[in-house]
Formats: sequence, C-alpha cells, structure tokens
Amino acid sequence: MFNHNKDKFRVEGLITGLLIGALVAAVSSLLFAPKSGKELRSDIGKGTSKALDQADGYLDTARKKGEHLVEDVSDAASSYFEVANDKVGETVHKTKGLFNQKAKEVENKVDEVTDNIN
Repeated sequence: MFNHNKDKFRVEGLITGLLIGALVAAVSSLLFAPKSGKELRSDIGKGTSKALDQADGYLDTARKKGEHLVEDVSDAASSYFEVANDKVGETVHKTKGLFNQKAKEVENKVDEVTDNIN
C-alpha cells in the first residue's frame, strides 16, 4: 500500500516536472529568438498547445497504467480471498468432523456408564 502511494507521487512528480520543464524550455527559447512580437506570440501559442498535447499524452499514459495497476491489485486480492475462503472452509469442515467424533465418543461413554449402572 505504501509503495503504491510512493509510486503514484513519483509519477505525478515526474509528469509535473516534465510539463514545467517543457514549458520553461519553450518559453525561454521563444524569448531569446530574434522575432517580432506577432511571431513570438504565435510561437508561444503553438508551443503552449504542443506542451498541452504532450501533457494530455502523459496523463493518458499514467491513467492507463493506473487502471492496469488497479486491475492487477484487484485480481491479486480476489485470489487471496479465494484461498482464504477455501482455508476457512477446510478448517470448518475439519472442526465439525472433530466435534462430531468427540460427541460420539462422549455418547459412547455415557452409554457405557449407563449400562454399568443398570
């Protein structure tokens, strides 16, 4: 559980870092390029759109990986619950058998004592 949260924060941090880095790189490259204001604004708009498209791609990838992780955890949990349920069923069955055996032994002893009294 704790590792899942660490991985989640690492992925979120990575995505955030990539987005900020891409944005800073795009803006700084545009600001230092010798262009007119109109061209610069156009390039900033294109760069921002490109960065947002990349962010959408990263988010989609992260979302898909998260869905796969949830499915894997769910499958593993189901398997563990099935095994636990089987073990509980076996234990109940053995306990009932042992109880019935001991009850029969007690019944036989009671019959034996009753026979000796009569």
